Amino acid sequence: MYSEVRPMIKFIFSFCTILVISCTSYAQRNIAAASVADCEGAISIDRPGNYALEFIGTIGDQKELEALSSLKNITETNTLWCAFVAPYEGLFTMEAYSKGSPINLVVFKPEEPKDDICGGIISGAVEIERKINSFGKDSVGLSRKPDSTHLYGINLTRGEEIYIMFNIDQKERKRLNLYVEYLPDNQAAAAKNMIQLLDQRTDVTAPQLKLQIRDKSTGLPVLSQLIIEESKSKNALYKGSDFLFTIKGRSKFRMSIDAEGYFFQDYEETFDGENDYEFVVWLEPATKGKQIEIKGIQFNMGSSEFASGTEARLRRIKDFMSLNSEIRIEIQGHVHAVGENSFAGKRLSLARAKQVMKYLEDSGIDKSRMEAVGYGNEFMIYPEPKFTWQEQANRRVEIKIID
Repeated sequence: MYSEVRPMIKFIFSFCTILVISCTSYAQRNIAAASVADCEGAISIDRPGNYALEFIGTIGDQKELEALSSLKNITETNTLWCAFVAPYEGLFTMEAYSKGSPINLVVFKPEEPKDDICGGIISGAVEIERKINSFGKDSVGLSRKPDSTHLYGINLTRGEEIYIMFNIDQKERKRLNLYVEYLPDNQAAAAKNMIQLLDQRTDVTAPQLKLQIRDKSTGLPVLSQLIIEESKSKNALYKGSDFLFTIKGRSKFRMSIDAEGYFFQDYEETFDGENDYEFVVWLEPATKGKQIEIKGIQFNMGSSEFASGTEARLRRIKDFMSLNSEIRIEIQGHVHAVGENSFAGKRLSLARAKQVMKYLEDSGIDKSRMEAVGYGNEFMIYPEPKFTWQEQANRRVEIKIID
């Protein structure tokens, strides 16, 4: 009996499989992609910071401004749309720059957060919050100090949304550098709203570890990726801004902390299992001009060959570059040498910087995002070292954000 039914079951299964695949394919063919040149495809700016965006050379599928009589002087030629939702009460400011391309800027804000803002813009029913004609300048913005190309920033309450349209006259792909700043009206209230707590305690009566990740420049919580290794029971990847863990018995944690737009931080701590611990990790924003020493990158004496145990630190730079795909860095090599900065010292430090760059390139990082520089002993941390560890501190690799 079973052998007679089996072919029919197989047929029905095959037919259903084909039907599901066909339906899925049909659904996929009918998913319409919204262009960044249209309001519906607005790029979500989810946090303050630097953004590298791109005009794509068109106005998208339709002209959004035709129903707004006050914008008749703006000819939509090459548009780019962005959206920002306020995480707390504060002042929204921004700076936009596109080299050699005069920018028009229009900002819209719906009366209610759930309004169809794009439909309202097309129908002419949405209020215009800000409008700037750059008058030939390739930089415009919203600022606390208005001038001819900058209007005053926009005060927002939590959950309020704004849509920003940038327009340039050239019909070609052009880069737009955008810097967004959002200053809270109340620092404490803003921090409270931004906290994303991950409570991993298994026993609330036992000693605990409280870990907080904060922005070094603002003091606000930062959503981060936390990896714990070498502990007995906590080895895992966690996401949040604040973390709670139970500590049972003597425990060793090796913690790696990453957040997009920030330099990474690594810690190794041992806990006795008898006391509570609380740490605040201050993350440095990875903005242009900032630099950081990458501790743990060692070379064999007098050469550019990596010493054993260095690979883990190199992987951390690779992860940082992968997480922040728009960043360009300068890799700086430094050596310890007595006397004036010699040609040999500069040559060795440059070779070491290039060795780091080669590792990153071999790991898949685009070579155009990196430069190598050798400073010899020009910038020693300890010009007159008294201990071996001070000499070792002079032999280091630093990375600097150059774009």
